Amino acid sequence: MRLEPFKLERYFAKYEFSAPYLLCSSDCESMELRDLLALEPDATERFSSLWLGYTESLGDPGLRQAITTLYDRITSDQVLVHSGAEEAIFNFMNVALSSGDHVIVHAPYYQSLGEVARSIGAEVAEWRGDPAHSWELDIEVLKSILTSRTKV
Repeated sequence: MRLEPFKLERYFAKYEFSAPYLLCSSDCESMELRDLLALEPDATERFSSLWLGYTESLGDPGLRQAITTLYDRITSDQVLVHSGAEEAIFNFMNVALSSGDHVIVHAPYYQSLGEVARSIGAEVAEWRGDPAHSWELDIEVLKSILTSRTKV
Protein backbone atom coordinates (compact mmCIF):
# COMPACT_ATOMS: atom_id res chain seq x y z
CA MET A 1 0.00 0.00 0.00
CA ARG A 2 1.37 3.39 -1.02
CA LEU A 3 -0.10 6.56 0.42
CA GLU A 4 0.70 10.09 -0.68
CA PRO A 5 2.52 12.22 1.91
CA PHE A 6 0.02 13.68 4.36
CA LYS A 7 0.22 17.36 3.40
CA LEU A 8 -1.48 18.72 6.51
CA GLU A 9 0.88 16.82 8.80
CA ARG A 10 3.88 17.99 6.76
CA TYR A 11 2.61 21.56 7.17
CA PHE A 12 2.21 21.12 10.92
CA ALA A 13 5.65 19.53 11.20
CA LYS A 14 7.09 22.69 9.69
CA TYR A 15 5.03 25.39 11.44
CA GLU A 16 3.02 24.07 14.40
CA PHE A 17 5.61 24.73 17.07
CA SER A 18 7.37 27.71 15.51
CA ALA A 19 4.55 30.00 14.38
CA PRO A 20 3.64 32.73 16.88
CA TYR A 21 -0.07 32.27 16.10
CA LEU A 22 -1.67 29.13 14.74
CA LEU A 23 -5.26 29.54 13.61
CA CYS A 24 -5.56 26.32 11.61
CA SER A 25 -5.51 23.58 14.24
CA SER A 26 -8.50 21.44 15.08
CA ASP A 27 -7.23 20.08 18.38
CA CYS A 28 -8.30 21.50 21.71
CA GLU A 29 -6.25 23.85 23.84
CA SER A 30 -3.60 21.88 25.65
CA MET A 31 -3.08 21.75 29.40
CA GLU A 32 -0.67 20.25 31.88
CA LEU A 33 -1.38 16.77 33.19
CA ARG A 34 -1.78 17.97 36.79
CA ASP A 35 -4.53 20.38 35.67
CA LEU A 36 -6.33 17.60 33.82
CA LEU A 37 -6.11 15.19 36.76
CA ALA A 38 -7.39 17.89 39.14
CA LEU A 39 -10.71 17.88 37.29
CA GLU A 40 -11.81 14.55 38.75
CA PRO A 41 -11.59 13.16 42.29
CA ASP A 42 -9.12 10.26 42.67
CA ALA A 43 -7.84 10.75 39.11
CA THR A 44 -4.23 11.19 40.25
CA GLU A 45 -4.33 7.93 42.22
CA ARG A 46 -5.95 6.03 39.35
CA PHE A 47 -3.47 7.49 36.86
CA SER A 48 -0.53 6.49 39.08
CA SER A 49 -1.69 2.87 39.06
CA LEU A 50 -2.49 2.77 35.33
CA TRP A 51 -1.20 -0.34 33.56
CA LEU A 52 1.04 0.66 30.63
CA GLY A 53 1.26 -2.73 28.94
CA TYR A 54 -0.84 -4.07 26.12
CA THR A 55 -4.57 -4.16 26.67
CA GLU A 56 -7.32 -6.08 24.93
CA SER A 57 -7.23 -5.54 21.17
CA LEU A 58 -10.78 -4.12 21.13
CA GLY A 59 -9.82 -1.55 23.78
CA ASP A 60 -10.03 -1.35 27.54
CA PRO A 61 -13.26 -3.04 28.70
CA GLY A 62 -14.06 -0.19 31.11
CA LEU A 63 -13.67 2.40 28.37
CA ARG A 64 -15.78 0.35 25.96
CA GLN A 65 -18.50 0.04 28.60
CA ALA A 66 -18.38 3.79 29.29
CA ILE A 67 -18.80 4.48 25.57
CA THR A 68 -22.00 2.40 25.49
CA THR A 69 -23.61 4.83 27.94
CA LEU A 70 -23.55 7.47 25.19
CA TYR A 71 -25.83 5.41 22.94
CA ASP A 72 -29.21 3.72 23.28
CA ARG A 73 -28.74 0.32 21.67
CA ILE A 74 -25.17 -0.91 21.77
CA THR A 75 -23.22 -3.23 24.02
CA SER A 76 -19.53 -3.14 24.82
CA ASP A 77 -18.83 -6.05 22.47
CA GLN A 78 -19.96 -3.78 19.61
CA VAL A 79 -17.40 -1.08 20.47
CA LEU A 80 -13.91 -0.95 18.98
CA VAL A 81 -11.56 1.66 20.44
CA HIS A 82 -8.95 3.24 18.16
CA SER A 83 -5.95 5.35 19.09
CA GLY A 84 -6.95 8.14 16.72
CA ALA A 85 -8.68 9.08 13.49
CA GLU A 86 -5.99 7.64 11.23
CA GLU A 87 -6.30 4.15 12.68
CA ALA A 88 -10.10 4.25 12.56
CA ILE A 89 -10.14 5.50 8.95
CA PHE A 90 -7.62 2.85 7.90
CA ASN A 91 -9.54 0.02 9.56
CA PHE A 92 -12.95 1.15 8.33
CA MET A 93 -11.86 1.65 4.73
CA ASN A 94 -10.09 -1.72 4.64
CA VAL A 95 -13.16 -3.51 5.97
CA ALA A 96 -15.79 -1.63 3.96
CA LEU A 97 -14.11 -1.20 0.58
CA SER A 98 -12.79 -3.30 -2.27
CA SER A 99 -11.01 -2.35 -5.45
CA GLY A 100 -13.47 -0.80 -7.89
CA ASP A 101 -15.81 0.58 -5.23
CA HIS A 102 -16.87 4.23 -5.30
CA VAL A 103 -16.48 6.57 -2.31
CA ILE A 104 -17.89 10.06 -1.78
CA VAL A 105 -16.05 12.35 0.61
CA HIS A 106 -17.13 15.78 1.79
CA ALA A 107 -14.36 18.12 0.67
CA PRO A 108 -12.21 19.51 2.00
CA TYR A 109 -11.50 16.37 3.99
CA TYR A 110 -8.92 14.68 6.15
CA GLN A 111 -6.46 13.51 3.50
CA SER A 112 -6.43 9.88 4.58
CA LEU A 113 -10.16 9.55 3.80
CA GLY A 114 -9.30 9.78 0.13
CA GLU A 115 -5.79 8.32 0.17
CA VAL A 116 -6.63 5.08 1.98
CA ALA A 117 -9.65 4.52 -0.28
CA ARG A 118 -7.51 5.14 -3.39
CA SER A 119 -4.80 2.80 -2.11
CA ILE A 120 -7.42 0.04 -1.90
CA GLY A 121 -8.38 0.75 -5.51
CA ALA A 122 -11.57 2.70 -4.89
CA GLU A 123 -12.61 5.70 -6.96
CA VAL A 124 -12.99 8.84 -4.82
CA ALA A 125 -15.48 11.60 -5.68
CA GLU A 126 -15.51 14.89 -3.79
CA TRP A 127 -18.73 16.51 -2.59
CA ARG A 128 -17.78 20.15 -2.11
CA GLY A 129 -19.63 22.88 -0.29
CA ASP A 130 -20.51 25.96 -2.32
CA PRO A 131 -18.57 29.06 -1.16
CA ALA A 132 -21.11 31.30 -2.89
CA HIS A 133 -23.80 29.88 -0.59
CA SER A 134 -22.03 29.86 2.81
CA TRP A 135 -20.40 26.49 2.02
CA GLU A 136 -23.74 24.70 2.04
CA LEU A 137 -23.79 21.20 0.62
CA ASP A 138 -26.11 20.74 -2.36
CA ILE A 139 -28.06 17.47 -2.16
CA GLU A 140 -28.55 17.56 -5.93
CA VAL A 141 -24.77 17.51 -6.40
CA LEU A 142 -24.60 14.50 -4.07
CA LYS A 143 -27.28 12.72 -6.09
CA SER A 144 -25.35 13.44 -9.29
CA ILE A 145 -22.14 11.80 -8.04
CA LEU A 146 -23.80 8.68 -6.62
CA THR A 147 -23.16 5.56 -8.67
CA SER A 148 -24.20 1.93 -8.42
CA ARG A 149 -20.70 1.27 -6.99
CA THR A 150 -20.95 3.87 -4.17
CA LYS A 151 -20.16 2.18 -0.86
CA VAL A 152 -19.27 5.14 1.37
